[in-house]
This record gives sequence, structure tokens and C-alpha cells, in this order.
Amino acid sequence: MKTLVLIVFCALIGLLVLGAGCTQPSSGPVTPSPTATTAQPTLQPTVATPAVTPTLGFIEGSLPSQYDVTVTVVRNTVATNPLITTTFRGGKGVNFLSSMDVIVSRSDGQVVTQSLEKPQVNSVIDLQGTLGTDRVEVFVSLVNGDRYRIFDQSMPFRSYN
Repeated sequence: MKTLVLIVFCALIGLLVLGAGCTQPSSGPVTPSPTATTAQPTLQPTVATPAVTPTLGFIEGSLPSQYDVTVTVVRNTVATNPLITTTFRGGKGVNFLSSMDVIVSRSDGQVVTQSLEKPQVNSVIDLQGTLGTDRVEVFVSLVNGDRYRIFDQSMPFRSYN
């Protein structure tokens, strides 16, 4: 008797599980809407000369919102020490990051790079800049292998406004 009740109960649960995915009404067949074609003007091809940059291998565009993180980049302009400080501030994507890379392309032609594996909130990277204008780029790599540039700015040592 107990075995029969158990079999009926399991069969009922199985039917409920199978039926759970079939509760949405079908949307019906999709018919494409007609589109008008217009003549496109012929464009002259332009040749762009790429800028020399060591920042290859990243996805163009912004970081998807579910992986959003924030960094602050500050340039020391008080003394004659042109230090560039990058601070990881966190965000809702902090658990999906595998690394953060800071690249400073200095005005003297040198490129300085430093990385943090699994950055935590308030992790800091200090890189030496120049007394000129340096380009600072910050990249984050996700655990799925995607890499995004989240900061790219030319930062002068001193700016008198």
C-alpha cells in the first residue's frame, strides 16, 4: 500500500515538473515585415592610420551593466612627483573580475603597466608619470575571458585654468 502511494506521488510530481515549462502560450509564426530599399550614396573609402598603442585584445564598447565597476584616477599635481594613483572602488561586478590592468603611456614615450589579480575595494596601483601629459588606460578582465577598457584619459601634470 505504501509503495503504491509512493509511486502515485512520484508520478504526480513528475507530471507537474514536466508541465511547468509548458505554461506559456506560443507566440505563433513570425512573419517578416516588408522593408523598403533605398539607394545608398557611394562613399569614398578612407584610410585611417592607427595610433600606436599597446592596448590590443579588448572588447570595444562599455562594460555590460551587470559587470559595472568603478575606478578613480588621480594625478599628483602638488609636488614635482608626477605620481598617478588608480583606486579600484568596486561595483556590482566585483565578483566577476579576474584582473585590473593600468597602462600609462607617458609623454616621454615609455609605457608603464601594472596589474592586480582579483582586485578588492580600495586596491591601489601607483605608477610614475612625467611632467607632461600622460595617457592613462584602465582595463578589467572578467572571469569569462572578456576584457574591457573602463577608463581612457589624457592627464596633464599641471593644469592652470
